[in-house]
Amino acid sequence: MALMEQKKSSILIGTSGFSYDDWIGPVYPEGIQKGDMLRYYSHELGFKVVELNFTYYTMPSPRVFESMLKETPEDFYFVVKAHSSMTHKIRAEDGSFLRDEGAFEAFLKGVEPLTQAGRLKCALAQFPMKFNRTADAVEHLKWVAESLKSIRLTVEFRNSAWVSQSVFNTLKSLDVGYCVVDEPDLPGLVPFTPVVTASPAYVRYHGRNPKWFNTPINVRYDYLYPESELRGTLGDMARITRSADETLVFFNNHFRGSAVKNAKMMIELLGAGQEAV
Repeated sequence: MALMEQKKSSILIGTSGFSYDDWIGPVYPEGIQKGDMLRYYSHELGFKVVELNFTYYTMPSPRVFESMLKETPEDFYFVVKAHSSMTHKIRAEDGSFLRDEGAFEAFLKGVEPLTQAGRLKCALAQFPMKFNRTADAVEHLKWVAESLKSIRLTVEFRNSAWVSQSVFNTLKSLDVGYCVVDEPDLPGLVPFTPVVTASPAYVRYHGRNPKWFNTPINVRYDYLYPESELRGTLGDMARITRSADETLVFFNNHFRGSAVKNAKMMIELLGAGQEAV
């Protein structure tokens, strides 16, 4: 019996990003061009969803997404990470919050091809550890939600102070999703908290590299989950999927293709097979 058989729920599993040079060999064939990676990811690897992280560094462009739509099947979906100007560069010199309305307008304009095609699942706003929970920060979060109300929104916190029932209640009132994270059990980082505040439910597996804080950022995600660790989260995953009509699961442990290996492993463990189960 498939784990998720108790309730018909759509589960889509993919990776955080797809265009990594160190995936050539472990994931992609030698000689593949960057421009062919998304087609290979969606057609050959068989994934039905991807979380795009490059939009954190570069504001999304309609032209880029028009191309991506052509390269992928009609039943392939996207999550787009919010640009850094929307989540990280948000403090003025006096400590007050900056509210760059132009950045939000540009972001929404950029993802229009995906929304018009019905292939944008949601935006992911990932806030940094320095984004601490204060009354002003909560108000800023509400402003972000209002500014993106025309699309689905999920927020990810890196500061454990946000793991609070009052925060979950606020997110529910805003119809904003809470991103459940699996990451190292280290002081200050957010623990795995299986909460659903809106649909789609959202889970990100970052890996459990114990050197999270004292290793170069490019190898922070050097971690391959053994099957036993993924099995250890299945009970919580079942509770998550029972609470939402749709669940998105992404693996961000991208170093040398570990994310692909673990995403496929999770598909087997959940009995999801990228279909509604």
